[in-house]
Amino acid sequence: MKQNNNINFLFFNIKKLILPFTFLLFTICLVLFSNTNLTAAKDGLILWASAVIPSLFPFFVATELLSNTNIISFLGKHLNKIMRPLFNVPGEAAFAFVMGLISGYPVGAKIVSKFKEDGICTKEEAERMIAFTNNSGPLFIIGTVGITLFGNSTIGILLFITHFLSCITVGILLKYTSKPNISHIHSKKNVEQKKSINFSDLGEILGKSITNSISTILMIGGFVVIFSVVISILN
Repeated sequence: MKQNNNINFLFFNIKKLILPFTFLLFTICLVLFSNTNLTAAKDGLILWASAVIPSLFPFFVATELLSNTNIISFLGKHLNKIMRPLFNVPGEAAFAFVMGLISGYPVGAKIVSKFKEDGICTKEEAERMIAFTNNSGPLFIIGTVGITLFGNSTIGILLFITHFLSCITVGILLKYTSKPNISHIHSKKNVEQKKSINFSDLGEILGKSITNSISTILMIGGFVVIFSVVISILN
């Protein structure tokens, strides 16, 4: 019994040291491979500035602007009878699905996160929604993969259709993993209070939308740079 306690205590101590040791090793590698890491960080920044910002930033702003209108509550009211039987999620999920499919990563996840904060969906529903609303956009699949990589737009279109159908399939399958007695009554106070944008407050809302979008795009840039350096270290 005492030996088992010692083993459990040792395992617990090792578990606590994993993250500090990993971060320390990462810091040491940054110093040891500083030349290649600098190049990798620059490449990550170039990729972020030349590909991520042009393709995602406008969609972030558009999503923020739309979220300040009553379109989400409108979709929730009229599409609930479709989204609930099909995916067992609120009707507002249609907005996340469409915007995520048009805009690409990570717009769908950002919208679902906002839904969870506003009480539109439960935590369990948000987890399932992210699985089929956070998708790759047509600009990447058709343009980058189809035309650039394969040199054929038809292949890109077929891949996008396959991607679209797989998202729907995943959403339907995950419906059967949901809790049977989960409550569908959510606090939609924040959404119902949204009013249509008028010209008097358009400048303020546009400014807030741009500020929030910049915050998100900077966070994505940070991930791109960090993982570029991590890949460089592993190589």
